[in-house]
Amino acid sequence: MTSRRALCVLICVFSIRFCVSSLNRDVKRVFSIKELTVTGENLTHCGNQKNVCVMDGIDCISTVSGGTLNVSPSLENFVNTSCHYLLHERSLTCRWIRLNKDKTGIINTFIISRAKNIIHCPSILNYNSIFNLTIKSKDVFNHNEIFSAVYTVNLTEIIQAPRPNVTSVNPTNTSLTITWTSGTSKIDKCLIRYKRLNESWTKTEAFTPSVEFRFVIDGLQPFTEYSLSISCVHDLGQWSDWSSETRMKTSESRPTAPPAVSYYVSSDKDSRTLQLWLLWKALDITDARGLIRGYEVSYVPINHPSMRKVVNTSDLKTVVLIMAEEYDVTVATYNSAGPSPYRQIRVHADLPQDVPAVKGLWVYSEGSSLRVNWEHELTTINVSEFAIEWCSTENNNASRWKRVSGSTFTTILTGIRPDKIYNISVYSISDTLCSHPTSISANLQHGTLLDLVRFRLVNVTKSSMSVQWVWQETKLSINVLQYRLVLNGNHETQSLQIFPNTHQHSFYNLQANTRYSVFIHGETTTGNFSKASLAVNTPLLDYDEIIKLAVPVVFLLLSFGIFFILTRTVCKQYFFPNIANPSYSLIGRWLLNHHYEGDSNMCVLQLDSFFVVDQQMEKIHVDHHVSVVSDEEDLIPSKIFSTCKGTTQTSWKSNCDYLENTQTPSSVPEYIDLPIIPANLDYVQNGQIPG
Repeated sequence: MTSRRALCVLICVFSIRFCVSSLNRDVKRVFSIKELTVTGENLTHCGNQKNVCVMDGIDCISTVSGGTLNVSPSLENFVNTSCHYLLHERSLTCRWIRLNKDKTGIINTFIISRAKNIIHCPSILNYNSIFNLTIKSKDVFNHNEIFSAVYTVNLTEIIQAPRPNVTSVNPTNTSLTITWTSGTSKIDKCLIRYKRLNESWTKTEAFTPSVEFRFVIDGLQPFTEYSLSISCVHDLGQWSDWSSETRMKTSESRPTAPPAVSYYVSSDKDSRTLQLWLLWKALDITDARGLIRGYEVSYVPINHPSMRKVVNTSDLKTVVLIMAEEYDVTVATYNSAGPSPYRQIRVHADLPQDVPAVKGLWVYSEGSSLRVNWEHELTTINVSEFAIEWCSTENNNASRWKRVSGSTFTTILTGIRPDKIYNISVYSISDTLCSHPTSISANLQHGTLLDLVRFRLVNVTKSSMSVQWVWQETKLSINVLQYRLVLNGNHETQSLQIFPNTHQHSFYNLQANTRYSVFIHGETTTGNFSKASLAVNTPLLDYDEIIKLAVPVVFLLLSFGIFFILTRTVCKQYFFPNIANPSYSLIGRWLLNHHYEGDSNMCVLQLDSFFVVDQQMEKIHVDHHVSVVSDEEDLIPSKIFSTCKGTTQTSWKSNCDYLENTQTPSSVPEYIDLPIIPANLDYVQNGQIPG
């Protein structure tokens, strides 16, 4: 049991030591540079110890053997110790590195000693003096004292020239003239170092200064800020410390390169005018050679040289009205030193430009900046750059510009104010041609100020569907990273990103008679949200398929009906004609009556109300007919007036009675065929019409 406990204790101790050592290895060593300067007035004797000079009487130690202190040095607190002696000030300065954590309340002092007695401590810091130096550090809180090693100091070998002081710097466009002072001592050589911002130092060769302590640095870049400092040395000893850094900018010179210009021509259908859009790239600082003051744009029709016009602007874009002609356009930039060379291009106003504009432009905020994304259609036109322009809606004239390479489709816009709304435009650049801008509005709080509304179904078939939506400007939106259109079905899901340049999309290869869900959701930094949704059922058959099926059936039925009607008409006319039946008319029944007897009896039928006889007719055609269309009421016997005169036989009376009492047949014919009776005949006797 005891052995197990001992083993556990050993394991724990080993683990703790291992963890502590690991932590110590991981902790970065902290160091600080310490410096201390002493003059003769700061030194005093240490009581009866004639060979020791101290800065404070507390530092006196009684145990001195051969001019050295009997103490253990702390090497990690005094690393890379170096000292130098300033002859004109008669001062000694030492520097060292303290590796331990720097603490407050540390007092550093010097202890100077040597084997023989020191007659006068303030005089020990002279040109030919040699002595031993010990550095003491004391913690005022816990009174701990640590000492450095004992260093042997020969002041003759560590004499350092005084630190120079730069008095003036006179710039030109390619040089800086420096003037400085270096104390009263004679200076043998000097050295100057200079650099541009974020670059390493460049040192001149050591040179012997002139009486005026003046030096010229040539071969500098115009309108560029440089930092410089100077160091000097005596005939013997050490180089002085570098002077404090002095910053100076070279003056301007004329720009050495013309701006790169691109253009496109737009037309206004309403006013029928042409607009020439000119864009150019800001010069690099090495080509600008100064602060660009503005740009001069000149354009002239080739066929009308007298119509030359000049426009001056401080922006990187200008729009001018032109005619449908060929123009020579020149653009130059200028600073206070003068203009740059001219860039000349030939503009064909009547030729179309083929550089496609960017698509899918979208903006959202990232911290205090705006992230701009766009898409570009791959064509045979090589797009070398994209130009991004943004400006506040309150001040459209103060535009800012940025250029990115043609392989980049996103960029960050900085310097965005949270209370401003910005118009952002992106141009595609291809050599001297550019596209028309694609623009969008955004601010830092909401990103793109566009909202998606009126999501609806446009068309649906058994294998496809089309949906449509509308973008509208609004401020009541959230910072949407992107919108996505999603289609969900039983066995498939389709998703794509949508941008303000798209207003409709069609899904293909769908299944017939299937229910689908279509919705739009927005993506934010905190999650997704649903914007709009639709539920759609695809039909079993398409409209054209229904038409293709219905048209043959209708055509077949129509053909059968026509065939039936034609067949019935032909058969009825040629094979089964209608035969006239006299019994269907009143006159026919009257004529067919078999009771006409007796010569002395005469029945008169008065036909005044049925026929109109032409009095001028000379010949009566028996085969003529008169058609009388009448109602059932017109065909009753009461309309026909018959008179029987001299009736002597009972049979004729019955015939008259029969005629008068004859009822309307059950089937009244639609027409009555009657012979045309001549006007000079008034009576019909015995049913015969006289010739």
